[in-house]
Amino acid sequence: MFAGWLKLAKTCDHCGLDFGYAQTDDGPAFFALCITAFPLVFVVVYVQVKFDPPWWVHVFTSMPILVLGCVATLRPFKGWLAASQYVNHAVEAGTEGLWAELNAREKADEKP
Repeated sequence: MFAGWLKLAKTCDHCGLDFGYAQTDDGPAFFALCITAFPLVFVVVYVQVKFDPPWWVHVFTSMPILVLGCVATLRPFKGWLAASQYVNHAVEAGTEGLWAELNAREKADEKP
């Protein structure tokens, strides 16, 4: 499904599905923040309030945990959003005709 860390492949290696429909935009970052970062921030605040460690403890523990937690979840969220767009036949409201025209034009340009 992926051609790089977060870049979707043009087509599926197994079935040949064209991933041109998938427009996840900022969705993975939004879900990484809401589902991953917010709970981790609450843990960091709890540690600060309960134990009152010096600032450098957060630099070496809290920051890496937050960064790794968010970066590690970006790819699964992007795959989930692309799959949900496929399952739900999602397109931007009112642009079905435009999408059909653009896809027809791209396919006509690809033919020799």
